[in-house]
Amino acid sequence: MAERFDRLAREEEHETTPRALALLLVGAVLVVLAVNALAVRLSPAAERTYDGMVVGRKWKLAGEGAPDGGVVVIGDSSGNFAVDAAVLSEALGVPAVNLCAYGRFQVSGAAWFLDEALRAGGEPAVVIVVLGSRTFALDPGGAQLAQVPIAPFEWSSRLPHAGLDAGRAAAFVRARALPLLDQAPSFEASALGGRWRVDPALLRVELDGTTRLPRAYPEGVAPFAERLLGELAAVEGPVPSERERRAIRGLVADADERGYDLVFVDGPIWKGLATEPEHATFLERIHGFLDEACAGSERARRLDVPLQTFPAAELENPFHVVPEAARRFTSRLAEQLMER
Repeated sequence: MAERFDRLAREEEHETTPRALALLLVGAVLVVLAVNALAVRLSPAAERTYDGMVVGRKWKLAGEGAPDGGVVVIGDSSGNFAVDAAVLSEALGVPAVNLCAYGRFQVSGAAWFLDEALRAGGEPAVVIVVLGSRTFALDPGGAQLAQVPIAPFEWSSRLPHAGLDAGRAAAFVRARALPLLDQAPSFEASALGGRWRVDPALLRVELDGTTRLPRAYPEGVAPFAERLLGELAAVEGPVPSERERRAIRGLVADADERGYDLVFVDGPIWKGLATEPEHATFLERIHGFLDEACAGSERARRLDVPLQTFPAAELENPFHVVPEAARRFTSRLAEQLMER
């Protein structure tokens, strides 16, 4: 017994070789990647959250191609909920698809959906870009843009050829390789609640991309608008940002090159926010650049018409309308397009 304790007392650490250390690090990385891959397999992005479901379905629809001679609608969530593709198609007499997603992707990410549709085939006659003012107050990171299913390092080869800076590119890759790091709350909610799949019936996305908001939330509209005014006041630098300006110019250049009409459209808005001076000033800055970007184009323009406003009773937030209001928004939009 004494001899055993003597050996323990004199025990020394074994020398670690560079090869052993490298194998240890490689093994740790492989374990981390394997755990993240398993998490994604159990709960894919397109089934884990409602946002992911919408993005996944819009991307799949884009992969079916653009309608020949028809209309492709891209943009943020104001367009996602406001443009009823069936109503637009009937009013204009051509097929239409709604590929709008969310404002956090801004114009640069929204254009990736158009790019996917154009790559899949088809020659649309018109591309409509629906945008709410809040989109231009956001500053998306690479982890947010990574929710759009494009392959890493394809950014510059995709419309609108705006690319990603080094920081966003690194965050994009990290979010794809290590989703448990960036999306831990979503995975945690799925695991603890036993809900590894969302219920598509609760947020309907039709075959033409029309997304139907399940209900209004009028009591939340005014508080949301108040927060938004603070966000607009905090925006520094040019509006739109330099990156978004490159994206808009890229879209305009593509429209001229391919020969489709490109129309920038304001999304629906709560009438209480539309009359706020701070919001009106911010929107004027957006309109000013859009008019400037389209000035030398034969194909691109901004639809210069009054905002379509709605009461809080028909809204989930200051920009998201319920289906009945969406039908009215779309009908009026079709009339304005034909008038101008």
